[in-house]
Amino acid sequence: MKLIESSVQIIEEKDPYKMIELAGRTCYKSEDKITENSAKEFVDRMIKLGHGAMLEHGTIYLTIDGEDPNLSKIQSNPHTKVNLVPYEVLTESNYTISYKAYITTNLRVLVENNLKELLCYQVEPTEYHEKRITAKFICDRGVSHEFVRHRVFSFAQESQRYCNYNKDKFNNELTFIKPTWLDIPTGDYTYWDGDWCDIDNMKIQLPSDNGIADNFLWCLNNAGMQYRLLINKGLKPQEARGVLPNATKTELVMTGFESDWEHFFELRCSGAAHPDAKKLADELYKLIHK
Repeated sequence: MKLIESSVQIIEEKDPYKMIELAGRTCYKSEDKITENSAKEFVDRMIKLGHGAMLEHGTIYLTIDGEDPNLSKIQSNPHTKVNLVPYEVLTESNYTISYKAYITTNLRVLVENNLKELLCYQVEPTEYHEKRITAKFICDRGVSHEFVRHRVFSFAQESQRYCNYNKDKFNNELTFIKPTWLDIPTGDYTYWDGDWCDIDNMKIQLPSDNGIADNFLWCLNNAGMQYRLLINKGLKPQEARGVLPNATKTELVMTGFESDWEHFFELRCSGAAHPDAKKLADELYKLIHK
């Protein structure tokens, strides 16, 4: 079994189609199938299958005239932010005030409301658009359960229903997250001759002494062993996952407006937050505000 640190990164992908594919393939850990030209086909397949949740990760920035009749169709959508900015229109005999609508939305909104024609107004984000930010967390299942409670976000998560950790893709082993309260090395752990060892690198990670760390590692080791046994006896991953603990590593992609993230930080950077969740929230806060 492998023990790793939790981590977070901001995904800066401007192409909404590529962002959708990257988020969607996180669920099945099929990122190896991404090519330079695979995004359009992937998104078209999501649309055909009705998997709208993945389309939400494709952020769309639009700028249209305030008089455009399409504005009213999208303005009331709860997943869209519209900023009306006035500007002067001067002619030789007249002076009026008009408006530009700076719209931040996502591909799901356009597809499900038959508004894909608005893509002709797609632009790079300006100072008048509220930005959306996508972050990718590598965390344990306990932390991911807390983060997905922020329902204003869009989510894509590594699926224990379909990921078979008994396959070569996952090195035929389970990966777990080292909790903040446990001060032990990360790396590979195998119990051998009274010690927890990294067999590949021929080193002892720590001795088996019936302490807290030892108890924790035995729980993970036993869960991994039982998972493999159940898979080998013919159970599907979605059935065998029942023996996996909260410490199991998962990948979680979250996309939301800047204002959504600020509320996220108010809750998850608080001293009252779970320490493992706070660690990641603090790291992301620094990345966003750098």
